[in-house]
Amino acid sequence: MKKILGINISHNCSFAYFENDILKEYYEEDRFNKIKHFQPPEPPVEEYNYEVLKKFKNTVFDAVVFVSYVRHHFSIDKAIIDNILKQVKTKNKKFYYNDHHIFHAVCGYYFSEFKEAIALVTDGGGERIFNSFFSIQVMESIILINKNKIKKFYQAASNVRSYYFSENKNNVKEINTTENGVDLKLTNQSIGGHKYMNYLLEAGFKPQQEGQLMGIAAYKNKGTNLDKNVLEIASKAQEETLQDKIKLIEKALSYSNCKNIILSGGYHLNCANNFKLVKHFPKLNFFVDPIPYDGGTAVGVAYYYEKNFKN
Repeated sequence: MKKILGINISHNCSFAYFENDILKEYYEEDRFNKIKHFQPPEPPVEEYNYEVLKKFKNTVFDAVVFVSYVRHHFSIDKAIIDNILKQVKTKNKKFYYNDHHIFHAVCGYYFSEFKEAIALVTDGGGERIFNSFFSIQVMESIILINKNKIKKFYQAASNVRSYYFSENKNNVKEINTTENGVDLKLTNQSIGGHKYMNYLLEAGFKPQQEGQLMGIAAYKNKGTNLDKNVLEIASKAQEETLQDKIKLIEKALSYSNCKNIILSGGYHLNCANNFKLVKHFPKLNFFVDPIPYDGGTAVGVAYYYEKNFKN
């Protein structure tokens, strides 16, 4: 019996245990330590003992595989992983440093039971593209996935959220190019889930409170004592990003005639706009990843490793 443990070491730290291609157990550390959206502490703080791993103290895994968003310093990831490996028994280990969006896509694919699908991944920028001048955040991806392979068609990346070299902050303009066979849009504008976060902050909310902004948008044209400016911002965030997602789906359909669509990435916790997308495209078959935020990448990376997808 092949035993694989996938571990997400970003926020929403999570653990996915597979036996022979089947997800047997899934846990998020914050359910145990009661620290919402828990992210492993970065060095040089004292090493952290994971409550979840106590459940597997007698298990020897064939492999433990790790995934995260791409941090600026690889040494941080290494220290976190080394700490975890002291608390788990395994024959092999692997860390997938890049392709964060692929693991979102694979998670949705595993739960969907589609034979083939196009995964649309939208988040605040968990994946990066590097070159000699700057690091840019990938915030939207179009990915074709079936049981044999994974193919990226398109990525949209921005340097609005973070970058390595401040003097190059404005070097990314509105550019469309091709990199490694993938259509790539580079911009210095806010896009994807980060656009929603900008509206969130403008409305006076904190990161991780996107659900509150989504909920408030429904009250724009109803009698309420809520601040009118906040209502306007919330409504604009919903409508503008909905139109962006419609365009992204239309772009996806230009690459493939596949009618099965998977929605993943943290943006697609937005159930109101997910429903509107389903209504807007009645001829498409939609599946929303049940763990679209970073927690789900533990499922994605374990299944990716076990099935040995080609991409």
